[in-house]
Amino acid sequence: MKNPTLGLVSAVAAVLWLGIIGLLHLIKPELDPRTRMISEYACGPCGWTMQFAFFCMAVSCWAFAAAIWTPQPILGPALLVVCGFGFVGAGVFITDPVLPSERTQTLSGALHIAFAFAVMLIFPVMATCVSWNVSERAVEAWPRVWLPALAAATWGGLLGFIAVTLGSLRRPGKSVGYFERILVVVYTAWLTAAAVMTIQ
Repeated sequence: MKNPTLGLVSAVAAVLWLGIIGLLHLIKPELDPRTRMISEYACGPCGWTMQFAFFCMAVSCWAFAAAIWTPQPILGPALLVVCGFGFVGAGVFITDPVLPSERTQTLSGALHIAFAFAVMLIFPVMATCVSWNVSERAVEAWPRVWLPALAAATWGGLLGFIAVTLGSLRRPGKSVGYFERILVVVYTAWLTAAAVMTIQ
C-alpha cells in the first residue's frame, strides 16, 4: 500500500541530495566538473556536506522502499534498501582524489568505490523492477508512461558512463565528470518521480 508521508520524505530527500551537489559546485569551484567526480567534494573542507548528501539519498531510498513495500513482489523494494546501504557506505568512506597527480590508494577510497559502483549497477535493475510493478497497478496515465521511460534512461545513463570511463583509460582527459553528473541527475529524476507517485 502506498504511504504518502513516506513518499514525500523520499521526494524531499532526493531533491535535497541534488540541491547539495549543485551547491557544492559553487562552494568548491576548484574541482573541475569535467574531470572530477562528485564524491571528491567529500574531501577537505566542507566535506561533511557531500557526506550529508549521500545520507539524504539513503533516506530517500529507504523511505520510498517503506512507502511501496508489499510482500509480493518484493525484489524492487528490497533492492531499494540495498541501494540505501550503498549510499551510506559511499558517504561514510571518503574517496581518494581521482587526478593522477594526487592519486593515492587507501582502504577508505577502495570501500567508497565498491559501495558507489554497487549502487550504480543495482539502481537501474531496481528502477526497472519497481517501474514495471507500478505501471501494472497505476490508475493514472503518467506513472505508466514516465516511470518506465525514466527507468530506461537510468540504463542509458549507466551504459554511457561506463563507456566513457573505459574510453578514458585509453585516452585520458575525457569528460567523465560530466557523464557522472548526468547519471546522478537521471537516477534522482527517477526516484523523485516515483516518490511523487505515492503522494498522489
